[in-house]
Amino acid sequence: MKSLSVKLFCLLLVVLLTTPAVAEIVVEPEDITWTTDAGIVTFQIRFHNPDPTAWADEVSCTLYAQDFGVFLPNQNEIGTYDVPPIPPDSFFDVFMEIPFDQLPPPPEVHHPWDPMKVQPYCTPDDHWDGNVDLIWAGPGGAGTIDSHLGTLLVCPTYGASEIHVVTNCVINMTYTITGVCAGFTVQLVNEDYTAAPSPLAANWSGYIRVTADATVPIGTVCCFTVNFTCGGSTIPLILCAEACDCGPISNEDLDWGRVKSLYK
Repeated sequence: MKSLSVKLFCLLLVVLLTTPAVAEIVVEPEDITWTTDAGIVTFQIRFHNPDPTAWADEVSCTLYAQDFGVFLPNQNEIGTYDVPPIPPDSFFDVFMEIPFDQLPPPPEVHHPWDPMKVQPYCTPDDHWDGNVDLIWAGPGGAGTIDSHLGTLLVCPTYGASEIHVVTNCVINMTYTITGVCAGFTVQLVNEDYTAAPSPLAANWSGYIRVTADATVPIGTVCCFTVNFTCGGSTIPLILCAEACDCGPISNEDLDWGRVKSLYK
C-alpha cells in the first residue's frame, strides 16, 4: 500500500510539473484609443500577456459606447472580437471601425470665438468625445475596463473653452483635477456656468472649463484628468486640451460670445 501511495504521489508530481502554466490577459485604460478619419472612428485595443513564460489563452470581447461622462450605462455596441492565444510577454491589437454617426452624440462644446472664422488657423477637432466599456471573458481570463476621453481646442489669451460632461451617481460626488500643465487652468462649472462645488450634487452635469495663457506655445497638448469619486469607486476622465492659433481675431469677434462648436 505504501509503495502504491508513493507511485501515485510521484505521478501527481509529474502531472503538476508537466502541465503548462496559463497566464491571464490584461487590459489597462490607456490600452484603448481611437481616431476619426472621413467620418469613421477606429478603435484600437491592446490585449497584454505580461507573463514572461506562459501563454495566455483566448478570450472573447465586446466594446460598448457611452456618452461623455462617468458612471453611465452602456449604449451602442461598437463590436465584438475573438482574441487568440497570446505568447508570453507579448500583446495582440484589435481594431474596430464604426461610423461617427452611429456613436452617442458628442458633448456640447463652447468656445469664445466663432469656429467658422478660426478654421483657417485651427485644425477642426473631429475626435469623438465619449466613453467606451470593454468586457472580455474566456479561458484567458475575464474583466471589464472603461476609458473616458475627450479633446478640446483652446486659444491662449482668448478666453475659456468648455466641454459638457454628465454623471450618473445617485449620491454626492467628490472630484480632483490632476496633471494640469503649466499655463493652463481647469475648473468645473455648473450648467449656469457658476463654479461647481465640492462635493458635487447627485447626478451632477456641467462643463469642464479650460483656459491657456500667453506662455503656452501653439500646438501644446495638455492631457489632464478629472477624477470623479462616487461611493468607493473613482473613475478618471481624461481631457486633452490643444493650444490653437486663432489667427488675427478682432475685438468684435472676441465679443461673439459663447458659441456651440457644431463642427465637432
